[in-house]
Amino acid sequence: MDIQNHYYGHSTALALHAGLRAVRHIDGLLQHGWTVRSPSLVHFSDFARLPGTARRLVWSHAARGWDPAEDPFETTPIGSPFLYLSALTAGRPVAPVGAAVAFPVHDTRLVKLAHDDAVLAGELAERDGPAVVCLHPEDLDRPEKRRVWIENGHRVVSAGDRRDPQFLGRILRLVRGARRVVSNQLSTAVMYAAAEGTPIAIYGPDVTIGALGTEVSRRTRELWPEFHEDADLEVRRAIARLELGHEHLLDPQALRDALGWDHRAAGPFLSYWAGAPVRKAGAVLGVVKRPEGSQDAGAGLSPLAFLRHPISHLPGALPRVPDSDALLQEPLVPAR
Repeated sequence: MDIQNHYYGHSTALALHAGLRAVRHIDGLLQHGWTVRSPSLVHFSDFARLPGTARRLVWSHAARGWDPAEDPFETTPIGSPFLYLSALTAGRPVAPVGAAVAFPVHDTRLVKLAHDDAVLAGELAERDGPAVVCLHPEDLDRPEKRRVWIENGHRVVSAGDRRDPQFLGRILRLVRGARRVVSNQLSTAVMYAAAEGTPIAIYGPDVTIGALGTEVSRRTRELWPEFHEDADLEVRRAIARLELGHEHLLDPQALRDALGWDHRAAGPFLSYWAGAPVRKAGAVLGVVKRPEGSQDAGAGLSPLAFLRHPISHLPGALPRVPDSDALLQEPLVPAR
């Protein structure tokens, strides 16, 4: 229905589990990252209304950050694409990275974060030695961002563009092979690492995220203290699997049913190419009202901010499904 359904290789992982050789249009909205509040108010805030058969597809109904019973919209839990891909590749060995892997909280095309990369890069070098730092695509576009990490002795890599179907596999390879995973805020990658049984660490000052300020950092410390204090790996792993929706994982047929992939229909196709882009534009311009309580880090931005990268918001060809022997690719090394 919307481009976010195909971010980070998520729809590709679902297609593989569903037994399909091609990604299809999803009849609904798919959560595309771990959230500290309801995905309805974070990822789906541009869509207060959905077409008739479309669903809000979330990872878990057992996450600590929100209560499905109190959500303003009905949601359907299906488990995270990461857990499906992890299960598909469970028997495949990954060479140890031989270092810590860091996933710094990243800027977006619309929202710049207020934190000092140099401080975190220095602390990372002091506490974990030379590390592998996986930067998000938005940060890779800025040479000064890459330079900070390199100057502190770290190696910079990338999981690819957010519409790259191999993105999730590269992240899985990194967190599975890392000595430990480090970030300056509890985030999706940290949850992935914990679910794999990899040690994690969170350090550095609170991150200020646009209009949300430091509220996300504060909330994560309060609700998930096990990730900020000493805790057993298995305790963290159990929590992470709940957050990622392990208990909601579906068999291939049930997953096809949930995604609307059990039949062919024109609705999701039309919504993807026309309906969703128009509705999102209306939300940006203020013509379409967002749901009450929406968690929008870009609140207050001029609509012109969206025009700085106009193509990034438009739909494109659906991602390709990789061969089964190419699911855990090496991370990319960006050109300097």
